[in-house]
This record gives sequence, C-alpha cells and structure tokens, in this order.
Amino acid sequence: MCGIKSTHRPRKRTHVAPLTDALDFFCAEFEARNSTKMGWLIRFIVLFCLSIRRMSALNLFPDKFEIGEKHTSVTLTCKTHKDSVTWKREDAYNTVDIGESPFEKLSGRNLTVIDLQEDQIGKYTCWSDKGLEDYTYLLLDKSKEATVFNINCTAETLSCTEHIKCTWTSDEFTAFRLRNTRDNGNWVSQHVDGVFFLPHSTNSYSEESERLLITGEAVSSCCYMKTDYSFYLRDIVKPASPDISICTVKNEGSDEQIIELEVKPPSSWPQPPSFFPLKHQVEYQIRHNGELKTKEWEEGSKIKVEGHVRKLRVRSRDMLLLSQWSEWTLWKNVPDGETRTCTKKRCKEKKRQKEQKEIRNKKKNHKKTGMGKKKKKTSELGIFLNS
Repeated sequence: MCGIKSTHRPRKRTHVAPLTDALDFFCAEFEARNSTKMGWLIRFIVLFCLSIRRMSALNLFPDKFEIGEKHTSVTLTCKTHKDSVTWKREDAYNTVDIGESPFEKLSGRNLTVIDLQEDQIGKYTCWSDKGLEDYTYLLLDKSKEATVFNINCTAETLSCTEHIKCTWTSDEFTAFRLRNTRDNGNWVSQHVDGVFFLPHSTNSYSEESERLLITGEAVSSCCYMKTDYSFYLRDIVKPASPDISICTVKNEGSDEQIIELEVKPPSSWPQPPSFFPLKHQVEYQIRHNGELKTKEWEEGSKIKVEGHVRKLRVRSRDMLLLSQWSEWTLWKNVPDGETRTCTKKRCKEKKRQKEQKEIRNKKKNHKKTGMGKKKKKTSELGIFLNS
C-alpha cells in the first residue's frame, strides 16, 4: 500500500475516503524520508495523529482554532521555523490543496482567507519539505445569530466551598466549555453527566455586591458561538435535599395517628442554622385513599403530621432569600410498631436504659438465687440437729 505514489488532488471538491487520504500523505512522506532520524519520525507521527481528527469528529473543544464572521478576512499563521510552507484544507469529505487565488492569499507562513464563506470552513494544515508542521481549525462565528443559549446554573449554597453547577445543551453545537470570568477562572471543558462544576469566590457571610459572569463557548464541525450569562449567586441558590428521620409514630394504624418528623439541613448548607434558616415542606400520602397533602413550616426542625400516613417526603428552600426549592427526598415509608427514636443521642440513651434494666434484673435474680441457697442450708442444718 505504501508503494503507491501520492497523486495531485484537483481543487474541485470530490468525496474521498478520509482514511485512504490520510494514509496517502503518511506513506508519501515516510518513503521520501525513510533515512532520516528517529526524532523527525516521532514528530511526524504525533502531528499526523492530530491531523486525522476530521471536522466531523469535533466532540471535544479543539486546542487550536480561529474564528471569523461571514464576509470577513481571517489570517492563519503556521507555527514553524520554515520560511516557506504549503497549505491544505480538509473537511468531513476530502482534502484540498490551497493555492494563490482572489479569496486566499499566501505570504510566507501566513494564509489569509478573504470574504469568508461556508465552503472555506475546515481544518487547515501547513506543510514543509519535512512534512506536516502545524494545524488550525477555521470556524464560522455565529455568536450574533444565536438566540437561545440554554445555559442553566444552580448553587447548593452561598458558600464558596461548593461549586456552581451549570448545564448547557444545544442541537446545533457538539462541544462546550465554560468559565467564571468574574473570578478569572479557568476554562472547564470536561463535564460530569452533562454538568459543569465552576469554582467561585463568593463569601456567604457578606453582602454580595458584584454579579457573577459565566462565559460559554461552543463549537461544531463548522461553527463557533460565544455567550455570557450574568447573575447574583443568591438568585440561583437551590439547596441539596435535606436529611429526614421519623422520630415517633403514635396511635399507629388509626386515623388519629401522629408522626413526629425531624428535618436536618444538607451537609453542604452553611452553618449555623440560625443564621442560614431553611423553610421546609412535607408531602405525605394518606393510606386508605392515596390522597396527597402538603404542609410547610419555618420554626424549628421538627413537625407533627396527623393522619393515617403511608409515606412522606420533604424538600427545603432558603427562608430569607426565597430560593428555589430543593429536589424532593426519596419517599420514606412510615414504619409500623412501637415508638421509634430518630437521633443517635436518643438511641444511645435507650440502649443505656436497656443495659441498666438488664443489670437490675440480673441483680434481682442473683439475690433470689442467694436467698434460695440460704434457706436450703438452714433446712439442712435443722435436719442435722434434730437427728
């Protein structure tokens, strides 16, 4: 396969298999320079691997790219020590040699694309007599045309110990990255299940005076888009789901059943609760008819729910800022049986009382056993004396 010589490609675009096209470049260069040093070969292979990332596979943000609006001029520079280079442009279908034309001007290491159009979009590679030297993606800037950005950010707390969580989806673009511009943050390109985690420096104990500014960039195989999203952190607070425990169930199984429920802030919520109070809402289902009811409260962490309840769940929100409600907790079934304790302290106390009761019972049994032995000895002594 490597014995086939490379042929000159026509400037008119035709559909060429990408893998065959790339192997053609590789074989021609390797045969022409099979006696050069190993360092050159390694360099060529690395650049070659980068060059075969075609425009149809832009699922990650490219390391090198230039953007331009339609009908403008864009200059690309080949990063090399060579004085003279040649240029090629590739897209999802084929590779085209770039020559001097009214729309493409060559000058040393520079290539200027004039009156940018859709058919000039692609990945540009520059070559010297040594082989591939550099590459750059040229994308069409559509920032002014985009109207729907679909960036959504939330924060579980006002504290800077927790990151801001942002999502960004689009049918037109395939790769995204975000950064906290206000705090001069780094670009975050890798997301976790579609969520970007952005650090910030907001102090939860002081008044928030400056809005956050989140900058987003998106690319596809042809296009680029940039947008900014500005907000106060207090406006996007959405607490994590709280922790709930069923303390007691009285009159279990009847319509007069009373459930004492305790709700604690999530671990990510700032302390103390008196300074960062939460408002809670419980939703519960009546056992005999499946009816759903809700109840809200602000004072304290405990609430009593009356009725023959089958299951319940809770959510919370910042009481002072009137933030978004947290997600509901998982449904919690109401347990059957006797009174249930809900705190570790109470559990320890109950365990201690049980142990003390067992000790008292043992002492009583020991005393009874001792009295029995004394009576037996006394009776035996009386029989002996009488005899």
